[in-house]
Amino acid sequence: MNIVIAVDSFKGSCTAQQACEAIASGLIRYCPDITTNQLPIADGGEGLLQILNASPLLKGKTNRKMAVTGPYGQQINAEYITLGKDKAIVEMAQACGLELTPKTLRNAPKASSYGLGQLINQVLDEGIRHIIIGLGGSATNDGGIGFAQALGVQFFDKDNNLIPEPATGEDLIRIYRIDLGKLHPAVKDSRFEASCDVNNPLLGPNGATHIYGPQKGANQQQLQQLEMGMVNYHRVLCHQLNNDTNLTPGAGAAGGMGAALMWFTQAKLRPGIELVLELLNAESLIRNADLVITGEGKLDKQSSFGKAPVGVANLAAAYNKPVIALAGTLGDGSETLYQHNINAMWSICPGPISLENSMKNAEALLSDTAEALIRTIHIGMRLKAQ
Repeated sequence: MNIVIAVDSFKGSCTAQQACEAIASGLIRYCPDITTNQLPIADGGEGLLQILNASPLLKGKTNRKMAVTGPYGQQINAEYITLGKDKAIVEMAQACGLELTPKTLRNAPKASSYGLGQLINQVLDEGIRHIIIGLGGSATNDGGIGFAQALGVQFFDKDNNLIPEPATGEDLIRIYRIDLGKLHPAVKDSRFEASCDVNNPLLGPNGATHIYGPQKGANQQQLQQLEMGMVNYHRVLCHQLNNDTNLTPGAGAAGGMGAALMWFTQAKLRPGIELVLELLNAESLIRNADLVITGEGKLDKQSSFGKAPVGVANLAAAYNKPVIALAGTLGDGSETLYQHNINAMWSICPGPISLENSMKNAEALLSDTAEALIRTIHIGMRLKAQ
């Protein structure tokens, strides 16, 4: 039997790679002749580079680092990956991630996406023309203004004063006009793709500011000010670029970076897991599998909205492969995932145990559940043969 194990991380417990290894050990413990192919996955946001670096399926990759300006002006070393001479993978969280700053020091109006623009500028200078950007986990709510500045876009206030670099979310209200004359010339000849697993618009109660601003350190008064700034920013850019991105699904991703990428680079926003599976050439493994095991820490009704296990299940369904999902918790509405190509689900918790205990022992629980799973499958095979 050939089994592909394509599992996301169990956050706070084990990485995707550790989870895959634990499941494989449980399968082999009972049935040593099983062939397992481990495929650690992620949804394309924070942790994207870690997954790609851990995968033996990604050929020809080179890891690079450069010093960039972090979300609050600090200098940090951000990593990116090049694939040959024509493709680069950049993770936004490397340059302006939420986790780069302690929770008590986060202040969304003061955060800038300038560092991401510096990374892209460097990649373009290297002659690379296909750039994949992993969105997610950002500290910023600046609509990508800092990112655009680093690529050469200039922003001016109503008195025709140049807004200094790096601009932040609190500068959005000041924008009166923009000048694209100094935008990096290679942008127009490049192909940009961005992983995006949210459908939020740029503006409004479900937009970038009101949905994600609080976790980035914005209080109620700051949220109102940031939203006013984002409305102004959107108005100016729509007028000058004749491109209203507000209601495009994903425009509000990463503090408005989705909109900025569409405005300044004509990027295509794609589901993150779709991009990850493509980069890892997962199709070649799944096509030849007898069974696919996927999973993550929690499966519930929200898992159908771009989460990694459903992305794996959809790819497996294209080749008529059965899919079993493992999770720490099967939450409310998890049964709806049966409508999204997951054929069976198992919780790894053996009974009423504390969250602390389950998280501490996630790898052992995954291994034991995998053994129980393969034993059950073998019983079914014996019954079918009778």
